[in-house]
Amino acid sequence: MLKVSPSSLNLFMECPRCFWLYLNKEIKRPGPPVASITSGIDRVIKEYLNEFRSKNTLPPYLQDKLKGKLMSNFPKRGWLEYTDKELDARLGGFLDECIESEDKYYAVLDHKTRGSIPDSVHQAYQLQMDVYTLLLEENGFPTRKNAYLAYYIPKKIISGLDFQFDIFLKEIKTDPKRAREIFKEGISCLRSPLPPRKDSCAFCKWLDTANVK
Repeated sequence: MLKVSPSSLNLFMECPRCFWLYLNKEIKRPGPPVASITSGIDRVIKEYLNEFRSKNTLPPYLQDKLKGKLMSNFPKRGWLEYTDKELDARLGGFLDECIESEDKYYAVLDHKTRGSIPDSVHQAYQLQMDVYTLLLEENGFPTRKNAYLAYYIPKKIISGLDFQFDIFLKEIKTDPKRAREIFKEGISCLRSPLPPRKDSCAFCKWLDTANVK
């Protein structure tokens, strides 16, 4: 059974050839070392939010920005998956957090650490939220087809090593139907011959230079 995630589907949208090579041949794109501070901040935020789950409330910094509470039956590690039996393929991903409204509708809350407030929502984030909305609905959690991006932006050091962050919350509309179609297209790509090189993809040029078939 083929298995894909929001990140691999974003790779598919960027370059079908790199997507095919990564999932069919385990050939990964080369890249520089990735700073771990983002994952560390993400871990701390999740631990903090978990303190409020049993209280059926939101942490203070979200109470004036959102209505509802943290999802009471949040899946272990945030993992949700959906299996399409006709495609013989599975789509899965880890949610950062999920908001549950009073009338039992659900919306993903995703943490993003940035240096400044973004001018627009990155297309990769949009597809990620589309996929998470699809996963919620396929697992029996109705949505209003929306999600929240929480941007954590370093502001200043208060004293010693106590950092202060600004928090910018952005609500976006999501399209689970689009996520489903991209999922199907991605699986079809994986079961087809190697896609042609994409002229705009620098990694394709690198692979061709290395004579990787």
